[in-house]
Amino acid sequence: MKINQNTSILFWLYKGKQSEDGKAPIYCRITIEGKRTQFSTGKKIIANNWNAELGAAKGNNQEAIDINRELAKIKAGLQKTFDQLSAIHERVTAEMVKNTYLGIGPRYKTILEVFTEYNQIMKERAQAKEPTLSMATWQRFEIGKKKVEAFLKHRNGTSEKFIQDVKNTFGEDFKHYLTTVENICMNTAWKYLKIAKQVFRYAVLQEYIPTSPMAAFKCTYKNPKRERLTWEELVNLYHTEMPMKRLEEVRDVYVFSCFTGYAYMDTYKLTPENVIPWIDGSKWMIKDRSKNDNKANVPLMDIALAIIEKYKKHPYCQAYRKLLPVNSNQRYNTYLKEVATIAGIDKNLTTHTARHTFATTVLLEHDCPIESASEMLGHNSIRTTQIYAKTTDVKVSKNMKDVRAKISGKLEVAKTGS
Repeated sequence: MKINQNTSILFWLYKGKQSEDGKAPIYCRITIEGKRTQFSTGKKIIANNWNAELGAAKGNNQEAIDINRELAKIKAGLQKTFDQLSAIHERVTAEMVKNTYLGIGPRYKTILEVFTEYNQIMKERAQAKEPTLSMATWQRFEIGKKKVEAFLKHRNGTSEKFIQDVKNTFGEDFKHYLTTVENICMNTAWKYLKIAKQVFRYAVLQEYIPTSPMAAFKCTYKNPKRERLTWEELVNLYHTEMPMKRLEEVRDVYVFSCFTGYAYMDTYKLTPENVIPWIDGSKWMIKDRSKNDNKANVPLMDIALAIIEKYKKHPYCQAYRKLLPVNSNQRYNTYLKEVATIAGIDKNLTTHTARHTFATTVLLEHDCPIESASEMLGHNSIRTTQIYAKTTDVKVSKNMKDVRAKISGKLEVAKTGS
């Protein structure tokens, strides 16, 4: 039976393996582009009851009907297997068709199957509270999988592509898609490319592929300019009167984040139980970060305490046992644009700028040791905190005042001594 001009399937009788009862096994031969392979169908028949020209059993008896029905089923299964393989592989061999049909040989997996397999492992590790993993990390990998799926559909018209067929240009092609078609900035694209590299490394370890197609691919992450409020802007924002209650609440939540460093989700989840009297007699916010489960315990400054006190009897806070009236992330960021305009701040206020303001303006510019800042921010490594620690003009000015004072003192001593 011809599947196409280069491929054929036929059944033949292997008379050399004839058994004592006179029956010989029926074999199936697959030929593709002149190369062939074969396997036993598991059926036997007496040689005289076999039609070699048709590749089928003779007659209308029950044995012939059963054998021919089984052979037809095998043909249909092989054709379906070939069609599936040819839709994904650029080149299909007879051995691939046989192995896939019989479920033996190399493990042919699609890219998305490997992503699904790896992401499930990530999820289980996150649920087991592995120190370096969180459910947020697993969710990022799920988003990464969707990005790869969209890329494959855009490039090939289908997401069904075997991982064995991925070319070494995958990294560059995926990067081009992310930055042009999806219009994602390079640093964000880098995160999805890093996820893909990790999944391909897993595929190598599982021996699905001999080498990673992204092994030589490099994508350099550039630390972005992290926008933050200056001390003057922060104080002005806190004292600016808002024309509407909803904007006043958003402003207060934002200022609270500027004095605690909590990200949006951490602030949203806060309850009165998170405020605890500490060993030094002050009140602390005791909280593990949603992102990585690291502790992010912060001593509460006066402004943060005043904001907490202000919303103790807020209907929303009392009804849902919340510390502050936090809107949805989308609405929160939208309202912040209005707040910035009213306060005369020409910066894009987001949940991230509040965290950056806490790290730089509130802590580091006021000589908080970077080790303590890292602890309060809930970072895994002090190297992460160092991203925030780039010297600012305020810090330079303060340091230079100290330098000037010391130099002036030495000059005065020298002058007096002379």
